[in-house]
Amino acid sequence: MKHRLRYFRLPALIILFVTLTGGWLPAQTSFDKYLTPEETGQHLQTLARAHGAHTRLTTLAVTPGGRKVWLMEIGNEVGKTSKKASAILVVANPEGDMLLGDLAALSLAGRVLADPSLYAHRTWYIIPGLNPDAEMRYFSKPLFRDHRNGKPVNDDLDEATDEDGYNDLDGDGYITQMRVKDPAGTWLPVKGEPRLLRKADAVKGEQGIYKLYSEGLDDDGDGKYNEDGPGGTNVGVNFPHLFHPHTADGGLWPGSAREAYALMQFVYQHPEIAMTMVYDATNFCMIPPKKGRKGSVDLNRIKVPEDLAKMFGADPDKYYTMQELIELVQPMAPPGYEVTESDVAGFLGLGAVVNPLDDDLKYYKELADRYKKYLKDKGMDKERLDPAPAKDGSLELWSYYQLGVPTFTMDFWTLPKPEKKKKKEGGLTTAKIAAMDKETFLKLDDDTLNAYLKKVKAPAQFDAAGIKGMIRGDQLTPARMAEMVGKMSEEKKKGEGGTPLEQALLAFTDSHPAWKGFVDWHPYHHPVLGDVEIGGRVPYADNTPPPAMIDSLLAAQVPWVFALSDSLALLNIASTRIAPKGGGVYELTVWLENKGYLPFPTAMGKKNERVPPAVVQVKGTVDFLEGKDWTPVAAVGGKAVKKLTWLLHSDHPGTLDIILTSPNAGGDRKQIKIGGAS
Repeated sequence: MKHRLRYFRLPALIILFVTLTGGWLPAQTSFDKYLTPEETGQHLQTLARAHGAHTRLTTLAVTPGGRKVWLMEIGNEVGKTSKKASAILVVANPEGDMLLGDLAALSLAGRVLADPSLYAHRTWYIIPGLNPDAEMRYFSKPLFRDHRNGKPVNDDLDEATDEDGYNDLDGDGYITQMRVKDPAGTWLPVKGEPRLLRKADAVKGEQGIYKLYSEGLDDDGDGKYNEDGPGGTNVGVNFPHLFHPHTADGGLWPGSAREAYALMQFVYQHPEIAMTMVYDATNFCMIPPKKGRKGSVDLNRIKVPEDLAKMFGADPDKYYTMQELIELVQPMAPPGYEVTESDVAGFLGLGAVVNPLDDDLKYYKELADRYKKYLKDKGMDKERLDPAPAKDGSLELWSYYQLGVPTFTMDFWTLPKPEKKKKKEGGLTTAKIAAMDKETFLKLDDDTLNAYLKKVKAPAQFDAAGIKGMIRGDQLTPARMAEMVGKMSEEKKKGEGGTPLEQALLAFTDSHPAWKGFVDWHPYHHPVLGDVEIGGRVPYADNTPPPAMIDSLLAAQVPWVFALSDSLALLNIASTRIAPKGGGVYELTVWLENKGYLPFPTAMGKKNERVPPAVVQVKGTVDFLEGKDWTPVAAVGGKAVKKLTWLLHSDHPGTLDIILTSPNAGGDRKQIKIGGAS
């Protein structure tokens, strides 16, 4: 009974403590384990109770699996329908397999609540886990990786739904792979590394040994393995920009997943959102959004519709390149305006913009350089694998291309690149040959040169006598010979050691004995396939670091979002002037300043016109001769000033109110006298 009383007394004591301390409790910012969606919800509820005056916890959506998608609002305008402060939207783990992102969002919430200056003039919307159905798979047995939410879907279009899922045949708790020897196999073991397989290269005359299957049974007897397991839509690729219909997990249409739809609805209802941060597999903080996507239109063969062709003297029957069209349109542009590819594409309706705009990339590249320096100062500049590229239909692409707000992503961890073993090379080396002149090379001993060629596994037709003959006849230089040998050596090694990810995972696994990265291949008798071997990569091992690393990874990287928020556009009234022109006429001049590093809005925001303009309102008992009492301001560059002028008439002295408003870039207010001393 004493234990029970003590158990019930603890929450009461916590409540009493919170009451006496004005609702404050230290917010947790570090973690030593990954949290289930339920534990994430409990953590958020604890934060909300402890910091009630500045937080609001709501349910954004309920997943098909019955789990809540939580949204925490932090700021001084909590609950207000109209906000003066700009906001930052932070969304973690939209694809459901990046557990570190969830903890990063919780850590961010704790850091913001611990420092009132971080929300004094800013609202934070934090969603620590947009896809909790998929997240839960990390905590289930057997362990398998799947991005889909809990909506039942008949993947194989037979008469049953979700009937052919994963089977843990060997009972080790992991769903890995099965390899079976087959004359029609296409896979070979990697030389010197029994844990890895590689595709046989038919061009080199190689023949495969194994066929690969996902570990499991053909539960529905259709000859396929694990092709219709539980799950429906990958929430992380269910957004409108470059959405692909008729895919295995993308959903029926953009927003068909209730989690994605609810987020889009929320964003459209909150124009104060000035920046989006996504914690997932990409990292725009480190590597700017990449160009190179091909659109639906061949930009080297563009036809201009007849009605538009007449406008700028084009031939409607001719194919133009994009550059030719830019040159045709440029004379029509206002002085000083440079026509871009995006202008022409939008003008002609050539489909969605698929590549980031150059003006935005300048800022992304500069901020990426600053971030790398920031990481270096934190001792986190060790070389690692590149983060994944952004997927079509992803949240980050929708935010950048269609919302037009600065959009950043962060992955927090990828496998470190294996350290290259330094070979102790004695005698002749490729580097030494590359540095030689002709005379020095020809003085080399033939036996020494032949030994070198054997060591680098040069083709048999390459020998000392032949190479010296080519050098002597100026058909080859030592530097060129070294380059050729290096390339031949690389080609020989290519494909023989597994993919870079597999090599990195092997190295990481071997250096962390307690970490399970691979299951060694071991025999199993399959009821249909016969004798097989089960093994291969362990799910999540390549993107989910050991729990002991969580704290240091978050502590170093989470605060970068504050540097990004400080770079956002911030508009204010820098100066005003009223100048009499005679006869009761006055010229009013207002200088607007963007104190932020980033422009208002982004180049993409200017193009898609999704970001509402700022508005300057002039209020007073005056007549407007030139200009209006409400003046929209579409754009102000980063660290730039914009000048606005009005001609006003006033017969009597008075006061003008100059009011600057913007949904997501701040505001300001000034008073100025008219008709008297200014």
